[in-house]
Amino acid sequence: MPHLHPFQESFWAPTASNDYNIGYSVLHSKLKQSTAENKVIVDYMKQRINAEKNHASLLASITAPTEPFENDIGGALKKCFEVVCAESQDSAKEHANRANDLNTTTLDPLVQFFNRYDRIITQAKKTVESQINQFSVACKLMEEAKLFYVNRCKTLLFVQPDYTTVKMGKALQFSTRDHAWVWFIDLFKEEEYTKEQLVDLLKDVISDQETVIKSLLDIQFLKQVDGKYIRQQSLIASDGTDNAAPSESKGFTGFLGRWGGQQQIKKEDILFDMMEADKAYRRAVTQAELVRTQTEQVLYGHYEEMESLELERIQTIKQAFISMAASLSNTIPRCKETFDNMMLYQETLKPDKDVQFIVEQYRTGQYCPKPILYENYFHSVAADQLFGVSLEEITRVQGTMVPQLITVGLSVIESGFSKLYDEEKNVVWTASLPLDRVHAARAEINTSKPITCKSLQKFDLLLLASLLRLYLLELPECLFTFELYEPCKLLYSNQNQDKDSRLMSISKLLATLPTANYHTVMVLLGHFHKLVKQTTTDTQFTSLSLAKSFSYILMRPQIESKISIHEKHPQRLLYDLIENFDTIFTQESHYAQEKNSSRPSIIIPKEKEAAEPSTKKKSNSLDESSSSSISSASASARTSTSSSNVTRRSSILSSFMRSSQSTPTSSMKSKPPLVIPMPSSSTLFEDPDEIERSSESTIVTTPPHTSSSSIEPHHKSVQLDDSYMMEELASLDSFFEDED
Repeated sequence: MPHLHPFQESFWAPTASNDYNIGYSVLHSKLKQSTAENKVIVDYMKQRINAEKNHASLLASITAPTEPFENDIGGALKKCFEVVCAESQDSAKEHANRANDLNTTTLDPLVQFFNRYDRIITQAKKTVESQINQFSVACKLMEEAKLFYVNRCKTLLFVQPDYTTVKMGKALQFSTRDHAWVWFIDLFKEEEYTKEQLVDLLKDVISDQETVIKSLLDIQFLKQVDGKYIRQQSLIASDGTDNAAPSESKGFTGFLGRWGGQQQIKKEDILFDMMEADKAYRRAVTQAELVRTQTEQVLYGHYEEMESLELERIQTIKQAFISMAASLSNTIPRCKETFDNMMLYQETLKPDKDVQFIVEQYRTGQYCPKPILYENYFHSVAADQLFGVSLEEITRVQGTMVPQLITVGLSVIESGFSKLYDEEKNVVWTASLPLDRVHAARAEINTSKPITCKSLQKFDLLLLASLLRLYLLELPECLFTFELYEPCKLLYSNQNQDKDSRLMSISKLLATLPTANYHTVMVLLGHFHKLVKQTTTDTQFTSLSLAKSFSYILMRPQIESKISIHEKHPQRLLYDLIENFDTIFTQESHYAQEKNSSRPSIIIPKEKEAAEPSTKKKSNSLDESSSSSISSASASARTSTSSSNVTRRSSILSSFMRSSQSTPTSSMKSKPPLVIPMPSSSTLFEDPDEIERSSESTIVTTPPHTSSSSIEPHHKSVQLDDSYMMEELASLDSFFEDED
């Protein structure tokens, strides 16, 4: 969340991670150094006070015999000598007073504060480490529950393969039986129906009612008794002796092992065990996510407290040094020059600058949370939660181009803007709210229920804006994707490029984004552009504040480094997008993005070729057989489209970076020559010489907009001739040409 506390945005993991010890340990190593500095300062002050006291005692102990001067009572020499001896006594008193002043105005305040400093750090450290340990325990329990749940799912699929992909007639299809059950429970409100009532109820949903009724009997959602159809209360049938599945205890461990020598195992028992494991896993994920948010809230408060404590420490030490200089000046006038010199250096000591120096030297990463997701074995993670799910997955499940939370949230915010002044509008997206408030709102909407205006209107605009910020921050990949970071950096490092060429290059870069990312960026930046245009105050300040506030959220490297901390090209990119929205997002860019998203891959990535043999190995045990058949199919279904898109984007971005390096400005205005990409790990094409020498090359084509449930890995070997390859190269190169 946006805030004014450097510690809160500096001591986290360098990448999205739940390892909170990284930044926490670095900060406390610096605080340990501060404690050592405190001890050195106190020891020096004690030694200086002791030196003053010893010097006062030594001066007071000096005595001179006066017998030789007794005979010359009226002599001037005796009087002068008495004045000299009295100076030693006066100096002794001055040094004694200085020692008392140093003790009262310097040492005592330092000792009191340093004791409180150590006590606060010790207590806070104990609280934070206890919270981090609780989170570690919750994660461990969650992983154990997940493993237990996965094993139960594998067992169920082994004895009941038809549990998944439940078809109801021609039009209805569900991923599992329990999803079909939940869907029909919402449709069938009564407990008893006649056949005519069932047909009448289903006619508005499907056309083949008879087939669906038979399927409902097969999955035991309905039970026919005396010509009537009774809706069952539970997915687990009360009488299922006829559904027993034969099994052998030999070779089975874990779940099936508890039956020992039994030869018959009820499918209902296995299903019940799986559903109980699913509930336990859900509870474990919910608990772990709750502890995670609590841990981040505790760390937020801890970092703020440590920052305030460090500021107070430096301010206290500075005041102690000023008091010491004042004591020297007051007791010994000839020390005025020393006092002025000490005061000069104290003026250079700025506590806030010292805190900023700590941040610059020791920071580990900005706040970038990583949510703990409930991963159902049979369907997408987007079916159960919103936060932390990839844009591609959430838009596929919701059937939209942009997540509902973004579109509906922006709509509610825009409707609320009509009631606000310009000054109030400007702080909606940049205001800092307590993290616990945002987490509480997040917990309310992070469900499988559809997002509606009614569900979001109960939040005030500041809280809703913070909620959308947190949603974007918790995406597994930033909105502009990690791949766009370096090409954008290269683009803004080109000092010879004029504004028009830069905006054209930005438009082309954005066209390489995945479809969901592209449209989400367009909707979000369109909202910011509209906000700036409606603001009658300083529009440049509004654009700059929005760009600064969202730069890290929307564009960041995958792993933060000391160099990336100071890079400003994400902020400059957002500023250009807000100020020049209509110039960048045009019909040509929309067409280019659509064309890029539907372009097939030409060469199979080497990682996929290497991974293919492993998916073909046969397993001997129950767990291995089920996992190889189910998990590999699920994994290939989820990644076949995305991996080809990633490979294609890598090639396009590599070509863009090479063209940007070779032709700074002119290439944006004139048609570039056909350039064959150099071989690299990120390009679509292999070395052209190698292609000519090879007789065959592997091709994979992924249909655009194909749902993961229906995707099957399909690899085909064909002959690539020179004309085909050159056509593909020309097509890729023309993608970045200006369209007049």
